[in-house]
Amino acid sequence: MSRPILSDTLKGMKKYLAYTQKLAEATPPTRNRIVDFWRVVAILVVMFGHWLAASIWLRPDDEIELLNSLEWIPYAGWVTWVVQVMPIFFLAGGYANARGLGKVERGEQRRRDWITARVRRMFTPVIPLLLAWVLLIIVMRSFVPPEVVYAGAMSATVPLWFLAVYLTLTALAPFTYKWWQRSGPVTIVWLLGSAITVDVARFAFGVPGIGWVNFIFVWAAVHQMGYLWSQRDAATGIPPRVGWMTLAGSLALLIAITWSGLYPVAMVGIPGAAVTNMTPPTFAIAVLGAMQLGIIWGTQPGVRRFTARAAAWHGVVSVSGIIMTIYLWHLSAMSLVAAAGLLTFDGAAFEIEPGTTAWWATRPVWLGVLLIMTGLLVAVFARFEWRISDKPPPETVRVVTIGVLLTAGSAAAVATIGIATEDAIVQWSIPAAAIAGAAMLGALPTGRRGSG
Repeated sequence: MSRPILSDTLKGMKKYLAYTQKLAEATPPTRNRIVDFWRVVAILVVMFGHWLAASIWLRPDDEIELLNSLEWIPYAGWVTWVVQVMPIFFLAGGYANARGLGKVERGEQRRRDWITARVRRMFTPVIPLLLAWVLLIIVMRSFVPPEVVYAGAMSATVPLWFLAVYLTLTALAPFTYKWWQRSGPVTIVWLLGSAITVDVARFAFGVPGIGWVNFIFVWAAVHQMGYLWSQRDAATGIPPRVGWMTLAGSLALLIAITWSGLYPVAMVGIPGAAVTNMTPPTFAIAVLGAMQLGIIWGTQPGVRRFTARAAAWHGVVSVSGIIMTIYLWHLSAMSLVAAAGLLTFDGAAFEIEPGTTAWWATRPVWLGVLLIMTGLLVAVFARFEWRISDKPPPETVRVVTIGVLLTAGSAAAVATIGIATEDAIVQWSIPAAAIAGAAMLGALPTGRRGSG
């Protein structure tokens, strides 16, 4: 990296930290810092978990083997109970949406305007990621094996599955929250019952494709738990003992349904496994979400004391300001580092067999390089997380609906079939749909920082 670029990057980081310091100092006393803390914890676990799961091996016969560390780590299934933290994002999202929908409930904001604002906030940073990978695919396919380009693009963009689901839940939030206000915890029971019904149809009767419906039922159930968190927190507060009881009960249930063989032990997809709890999600993931809610409730006093410290809270605010950029780009960093490692020095960096002592000894170096690369990408692309359009939202429900379908649908397509084919040919309809949907909702990056 040239010195001017490095100097500009360091200046930008210093300016950003000064800005977040002011934000941290101006935090209103009514803000629930616990929500922000757990989102930061979750993104760090996701980032380091993905990096440690990647096992790239250039075999002695010059074949490239892309492995998942969970394939050979002993008791890997049980380890995933700790590293599978995606439910935390849906819990925090439900909490935040319950608070944010107050303006809609009071008639101060239209439903479609609230949905538009939320989609802009989440989807605007996605557009640079898609465009960057379209360019990378076009450039790299000339000198990188197509299967490597495909694997790199796929692994870098697969996190968009979260956006596909979360955008859908956000569009439905004004209605699910009204449902919550009418029926309360019964809504969670109804969704969990629906998830179990889908699982029975999937596993017991082999109904083809039915399991994918649980992307809505399971994650909506966890999102509704976020509503519960918000309501209890606003009304009477949540005693830690309630959290520990919730953790104990859900942990016992999760052990029972996995130990009995009803569900797989692993809470993430492991290559070669006949059945997965994540793709599509099962009832077990919702139980894991209840466990994590119990941990959040139980640890509230300690987390509250920790985030009351000025330095700790500044750290939380600083990461929160770029959390979407980190999520979107941390796997791109890994794909780019992997491609560079395979193309230089005859791939010597990946000649160490995964799982060996030498392989583990090199993990700190691997993580350090990825941290640097991710930091550089965040320094370049974080600006798009803040450049949110403040132009008037669409005037019709139809435009908002089509825009959400296009943005969520394109994110789902990227995560499931990929932005490119296995021959490294760009599937142009997918980025075109994403851009069209973003344009309809005003979710294209602007040239200046938005007002949000």
